Amino acid sequence: MGGGRVVVGRHVYGNLYGCDQEVLRDEAALITIVKEAVKVANAILLSIGSYRFGPDGGLTVFAVVAESHISIHTWPEHGFATVDVYTCGDHTDPKAAFDYIASRLRPKKVEAFFGDRSMYGE
Repeated sequence: MGGGRVVVGRHVYGNLYGCDQEVLRDEAALITIVKEAVKVANAILLSIGSYRFGPDGGLTVFAVVAESHISIHTWPEHGFATVDVYTCGDHTDPKAAFDYIASRLRPKKVEAFFGDRSMYGE
């Protein structure tokens, strides 16, 4: 059997409950957090964007990295956020980036899920 992984892909995603509502509303802060998470993951930032849903609504901040993507989606009125970190390559650490984002959003509860999105050789 198998010659090991040919493509390394790791996906860490989850739900953050009871987050700091002010941070969840702060577009500039979330952009900074995602940029810092890119560094923590040892990934290469290609572009970053954000979108606010109405004047008091939630935000989406999405970074495209050479190795895939990092995103945060917020619902400040509920203190809720979802975080997605997917990277390819042995040189990246998506869990460290996820943990960094969670630490900055200060949730009372974190649910994290892990997906192996690798390809294994014959």
